[in-house]
Amino acid sequence: MVFTDAMKAIAKKELSDKLKSRWVLVIAAGFAVFTIVISYFGGATSGVTGFRSMEATIASLTSLVTYFIPILALTLGGGIIADERDKGTLDIYLASPITVAELISGKFLGLAIALTISTLSGLGIPGVLLLINLGMESFLSYLLFILNSLILGVIFLSVSFVISVLFIERARVIAFTVFLWLFFAILYDLGLIGLLVVTKGAVNNDIFSALLILNPVDVYRILNFLSIGELKVFLGLVSVELPGYMRASILWGISALWIVLPLTASYRLFKRRYLV
Repeated sequence: MVFTDAMKAIAKKELSDKLKSRWVLVIAAGFAVFTIVISYFGGATSGVTGFRSMEATIASLTSLVTYFIPILALTLGGGIIADERDKGTLDIYLASPITVAELISGKFLGLAIALTISTLSGLGIPGVLLLINLGMESFLSYLLFILNSLILGVIFLSVSFVISVLFIERARVIAFTVFLWLFFAILYDLGLIGLLVVTKGAVNNDIFSALLILNPVDVYRILNFLSIGELKVFLGLVSVELPGYMRASILWGISALWIVLPLTASYRLFKRRYLV
């Protein structure tokens, strides 16, 4: 990708707006607090408190991230076109010599940097505390966890741009954002568990695993389990044995598609809607 001056200017403005509104600071602080609390009290249900092994900590933090980051990323980018329309700046963009690709890419890049800064701060600062207590041998596992969390955030930011182009009214943006979050974070896995119940476990493990990777949240969950050496992924009370093809390289490739395809779709939809 060629980073044009227009793209850089748009990205800089989006990042600057988030920094000025203290969005990055508030999210990073809240994320850091949640991370420390869950890391320390994650075993409280078993009557144990304190920093446990990195494997147990990452398993607990994965649940936090699967709920927190998707809704955060969806709301961050979901109203981006509606905001420009309400402020009257969308027509200015359309009348200027800026291509649609520069507009979409610039806004996406700026918001992705803001999301990355808040996520790195929210997970990185508590990570130092965890490594001090658990030892530097856990560094690689935690680093992979942060990387996977960043990728999950960028995936849902990309999905949010499709929402932003599809729905101009803010009420519809909010409604569809909440629906998508519920679908990917909760309903999809409930549907898979229901499939196992209805078929009485007759679904082939390879087919079931293939269904898992259609959900970016499950891809993220599997990546984290693989990073700590766990070959099973848990969906509620169901444990699924991961097949041999479930390797990190393949899952990262699928994650890349989850970023590129929605962003491409938002580009094409924007051109069809506003440049006819």
